Amino acid sequence: MTQFVQGLKKTAIATAILSFSAVASATIVTSVKPLGFIASSIADGITDTEVLVPAGASPHDYSLKPSDVQKLKSAEMVVWIGEDVDAFLDKSIDDLDYKKVLTIKDIAAIEPFLLKGEHHHHHHGEGEAHGDHDHAHEGHHHDHEKHEHKHEEQDHKHEHAGHHHDHDHEDLGVNWHVWYSPDISKSVAQRIAAKLIKQYPEKKEQIEKNVAEFNRTLDEQSAKIKTQLESVKDKGFYVFHDAYGYFNQAYGLNQTGYFTINPLVAPGAKTLAKIKEEIAEHKVNCLFAEPQFTPKVIESLSKGTQVNVGRLDPMGDAVKLGVNSYAAFLQFTADSYAQCLAK
Repeated sequence: MTQFVQGLKKTAIATAILSFSAVASATIVTSVKPLGFIASSIADGITDTEVLVPAGASPHDYSLKPSDVQKLKSAEMVVWIGEDVDAFLDKSIDDLDYKKVLTIKDIAAIEPFLLKGEHHHHHHGEGEAHGDHDHAHEGHHHDHEKHEHKHEEQDHKHEHAGHHHDHDHEDLGVNWHVWYSPDISKSVAQRIAAKLIKQYPEKKEQIEKNVAEFNRTLDEQSAKIKTQLESVKDKGFYVFHDAYGYFNQAYGLNQTGYFTINPLVAPGAKTLAKIKEEIAEHKVNCLFAEPQFTPKVIESLSKGTQVNVGRLDPMGDAVKLGVNSYAAFLQFTADSYAQCLAK
């Protein structure tokens, strides 16, 4: 009987070790879920994708757990933005092999598509968040992709020639919620594919097929979204924080303003008074909340006005990872806009 019990214990331990290994050995780990949508579409049928920031959490105040660190160490590829949104990864990324890290802000091909100065145009605050939100990465240089092969991008030399700069000058005011840009996401998909092909050369054909399908589906979905939102594109709205600029630009939406540039800091009384004025002046149709935060501000504004309240989720918690999940995420966002703006 004792030997039987010992045998059971050994089996249980072996099972636990195997299950831990399975969890810890995801090939691609992304900082936030929308990057996981891109990665899992390209890696479909090749390998698994995991996301660090869990459902319901915000990357703006996320702290890594020991299990997250283990995931990063065991991953074959780590995909992150490298600025602002996922700055919680800064120190941990420095401890990883640069060959397995894809830092999106270092991809030269995305430069023409970046929205700059966004944080200064529609900000109705009293300076409450600038210090926190820009994260002050002065003089901090990410060299993780420094030695990547030249053939991955024709402009790769440019990517690193201009890489050493002071973030507080060049990157100040860049909107780093870049996953909402279809153009930037195509560049990210291409770079993920290039890294995957290095790791799985025997699956090159499947990976290239996945990229082609990603681009085709994205173009098709974008055309549908433009048609869907055409009738509401002139309606004004406020968002909880300035995360949607790329989506608004891609699909011609009319964002009137946002409450704060830092989702962790509530706007003050003067800000709220200005927003109420703007709601009346511009006939703002919707106020959009987010599931990661509890925006009492929106509740108070909606009570004092006749404005509709909607919900946008920049993390896409309701969308599952997998093939075509990025296109599904954009459609999910479009539906969220349409439901409120069409009222």
